[in-house]
Amino acid sequence: MSGIDSASGSPLSGETRYLQELLQRTELLLVSDVQQAETLLRESLALAQRLGDKAREAQATMLLGAASAFRSEFHTARELLHRAEALAQELGEGPLAARIANNLGVCDVATGNYGQGMEWYQRSLRIAREANDDVGRARALNNIGLIYLDLADYQLALETYQETMAISSGQDEAMRIIHSAATVNIVRLHEHLGEFNQGLQLALDTLPRMQQLGYLHQAMILQIWMLPCLIGLGRAVQAAQQAEELLPAIRQMHDPEHSIYTHIFYGKSLMQLGRGAEAQLQFELAVEQGREHNVMPLQYKALSCLSELYAAQKQWQLAYTTAVACQGLTHTLQDQTIKRKAQVLGVQLQLEFLRREEEAEQSRISALTHVNKQLQTAQHTLAYRATHDALTGLANRAYFQAEVERELEAGHSFGLLFIDLDRFKQVNDTLGHDTGDQLLKAVARQLKQVLRPNDLVARMGGDEFTVILRNLHTSYDAEVMAHKVLNRLAEPFHVAENTLYVTASIGMAVAPQDGEDVSTLQRHADIAMYRAKREGKNSVRAFQPLMGIEAAERVSTERDLRLALTQRHLVLHYQSQFDAQSGRLTGFEALVRWQHPTHGLLYPGKFIEIAEDSGLIVPMGEWVLNEACRQAAVWGANGQGFTVSVNVSALQFMDPVFLLKVQAALDSSGLKPECLILELTESVLLENRERALKQLTHLRDIGVRLALDDFGTGYSSLGLLQHLQGDILKIDSSFVRGGQIDVAGPGRALIEFLISLAHSLGMCVIAEGVETEEQYQALRSLDCDRIQGFLLGRPEPAELIEKRLNMVEPRTHEEILET
Repeated sequence: MSGIDSASGSPLSGETRYLQELLQRTELLLVSDVQQAETLLRESLALAQRLGDKAREAQATMLLGAASAFRSEFHTARELLHRAEALAQELGEGPLAARIANNLGVCDVATGNYGQGMEWYQRSLRIAREANDDVGRARALNNIGLIYLDLADYQLALETYQETMAISSGQDEAMRIIHSAATVNIVRLHEHLGEFNQGLQLALDTLPRMQQLGYLHQAMILQIWMLPCLIGLGRAVQAAQQAEELLPAIRQMHDPEHSIYTHIFYGKSLMQLGRGAEAQLQFELAVEQGREHNVMPLQYKALSCLSELYAAQKQWQLAYTTAVACQGLTHTLQDQTIKRKAQVLGVQLQLEFLRREEEAEQSRISALTHVNKQLQTAQHTLAYRATHDALTGLANRAYFQAEVERELEAGHSFGLLFIDLDRFKQVNDTLGHDTGDQLLKAVARQLKQVLRPNDLVARMGGDEFTVILRNLHTSYDAEVMAHKVLNRLAEPFHVAENTLYVTASIGMAVAPQDGEDVSTLQRHADIAMYRAKREGKNSVRAFQPLMGIEAAERVSTERDLRLALTQRHLVLHYQSQFDAQSGRLTGFEALVRWQHPTHGLLYPGKFIEIAEDSGLIVPMGEWVLNEACRQAAVWGANGQGFTVSVNVSALQFMDPVFLLKVQAALDSSGLKPECLILELTESVLLENRERALKQLTHLRDIGVRLALDDFGTGYSSLGLLQHLQGDILKIDSSFVRGGQIDVAGPGRALIEFLISLAHSLGMCVIAEGVETEEQYQALRSLDCDRIQGFLLGRPEPAELIEKRLNMVEPRTHEEILET
């Protein structure tokens, strides 16, 4: 029978009729023998181009793209499909355009881009509906159902497959192929739901028909999905036999995904039969192919099975190692699933409204327009939230790091700033988190204003911000911008009727000289920022290689300090305190030292800051408290009436159970509470004034005495004294050593004022840093209560102190010095 050209209505020429027959044959070969189909399609394409038959050229190009997709050659497939798309648009071929869009969706989904894939399927569905193309509708719906199946939205998958089956129930060849594909997917759905009987029965009912029609590729995939149903029904022998028979043919299909599935199912059946070594081989082949073709979900499945097999064989180390490898893939797969579900979220709405279109054609256009606007808003919102900080609207950590990576890959020279606010915690603790949040927003606004349009500022979390300074000519340019930022942040912030001064510490690193990867650059900028903070805050520091060495030394010191706490390398030295008028011994201040096994005796300046930063100051402070109380009790402080003073850090003081620890130290040592003095700096009390004052009240209630240490070095000292109601005020040594207090002048006047102020508040005064006889006599004349310093005694180990205490009545500082 001679053919008729569908476009012109004219009889087909011999070559054109042959071309049409070739294309019809390849349709069937695509689901049975892809290699043979490709051979015929290349012949068809060449013939169509020679004949100038653009319609069949577009069809042949599209089918070649589909064949490449079958072989997982997705880059080639996309090129061919886009070429076919251009031809179809030129010709106005609706059904062909729908099929091309569907195949482009297959490529995107297969490479993990579910959002773009769903958009292609929706486009295919829309074009097919407009062209009254039921084949195109069924094809698109079948693939949409496959997305839902992969994302475990089983109910939506089932509904979509049912609709596909209803549409594709005709006897047309294309419909039969789609109907068979949908049947395979429904068998998969039954298997995922654990409905093994239903899945197996449907497969057995369908398989003979597929084989009769010559759909060998689909028939083979159907047999693969029969395997887990057989295993689930305890028919492992049959499953193993079927898998063994399938493997040679599957290798010829060049279908990596289904080859991996077969190895996994074969391994499971062998494992169920107790054939562990053979099962292991199959799982290992699946893992290897999963890695080779980057099919991560199947690689994860194979590793899980392998770990389960090792555990069943009591090979615990191998089971553990394999489980760890699985765990490594878990986070990536979870992230992929979340991302894919987010991508598909909008198009699910789109599909719902496309279905409603058939029921309410008149309102379809207006409804779809409304939904599309909502969808775009939702997508923009989701995309924005994924890359921006919710509080400030700045870029978030993930987006910032991606941009740094992009700049590095492009080979650009750029600066990276790490910014940490200096007094943000104080604002949060004193004015509340709402005010703190408002301050962070204000800081974000100032950063955006002071930076250039092409720079990027991000909030990393808390009060930490980072900046990319793009298009730098020299590192000096970065330093200039960093100081602009510093000066802007030093200006007052007006927040919630408060005028706040926070300042910032800024670390700077420049790519590529300071790091050629994201983590190195960020770490170096962070190290420089901490240097700025340690050297007085409100400053900029550029990273220097020596800083990295110092940072490594700090890490080493922290590690050794942790060891010192467990191996009792810490010791206490005690400095004597005397009555300024009588010269009698009144007590000791306990000072921590570190007897390092290789570096010798270390003073606090070498390790206290690291202890503070690492949080080790809390267990260290607890040890000092317990040891000082124990030693004072041994020396007879209860009977002789002298005291022991212990320094308390901010972290230690704000510990919720600090009061209980003090009471425990007193109870275990037997020391009377009035013999213990806790020395607190102004900064400790300023961290959270309300909570600190409440803590002080509880300590005073149990009888412990409190001293305000290093008084005069803080900006709020006088105001703090009004609320403190402490027992002792310690004048900082800098006022004594540097104030020339032995002669009339500002230094002496200041000391006199502080002593008078403390006495008016009922507080005892201890002056630190007394090094000369002139200083001592001046303090006596100013009515200072107690003195402490090198003139009277250096800090000494407990053994030396004990010897002096055991002397006959060595009670004045002159007597003790003579001993």
